[in-house]
Amino acid sequence: MSTAILVEGLVKSYNRVPVLRGVSFSVRPGEVYGLLGPNGAGKTTTLKSLVGLVRPDDGRIELCGYNVATHRLQALSCTGYVPELTVGFDYLSVREFLEFVSSLRGLRWAEIEDYVERLVNLFELERYMDEFMGKLSRGTVQKALVISALMSRPKVLVMDEPTSGMDPESQRVFREEVSRLAREGAAVVLSSHLLYNVERLCTRVGILHKGVIITEGSIDEIRRKAATGENSTLEDVFLLLTRGEGY
Repeated sequence: MSTAILVEGLVKSYNRVPVLRGVSFSVRPGEVYGLLGPNGAGKTTTLKSLVGLVRPDDGRIELCGYNVATHRLQALSCTGYVPELTVGFDYLSVREFLEFVSSLRGLRWAEIEDYVERLVNLFELERYMDEFMGKLSRGTVQKALVISALMSRPKVLVMDEPTSGMDPESQRVFREEVSRLAREGAAVVLSSHLLYNVERLCTRVGILHKGVIITEGSIDEIRRKAATGENSTLEDVFLLLTRGEGY
């Protein structure tokens, strides 16, 4: 499969206010694609559209070769998803939450238990396994969400602010595990305000501004396009291209 994630001409408005104005990008197996942009640029709407939580007004999305609009079940069967915010799981323990997600995905717990245990240990989540999700810190909840997305070893991984609230050690573990999954052939797209992580993890980035991707490429390519110099950071480039708007 040459393209695992395909987005073409994505358009979406809320109450006649345009949010996405023809967003297009693709991600090949083994790539980690960072979708960046200021607040309100349309990042979350794009990612929710990818997994069928938002219906675009126009455009086409394919995951693993399946059109999300017409074959959502097949498209999502190969996809792991980390949302920006989670609701509805406050009264499940972390263990119950992970078991629930595994049952939804048709996974046999006995077959994935060792892998899940490895992830739980890496993210130092052992002592929280019997705690209610609603009583955990944001960073601890994010660890559980990331594990739930990784445990099926998906071919496509879609993540919205996945490391929000995580401590530096857990962010390092996150980068290593996502990189490992990409080396195994997964296609990854993530949105994050933590540009430090994006710079160290992503093989390509696209900068979304006012509902349009204004530049795309490797970080070195974007530096050249922005003429910021080889020693400039991704943050330098980002702020220059978006005129310093908040992110």
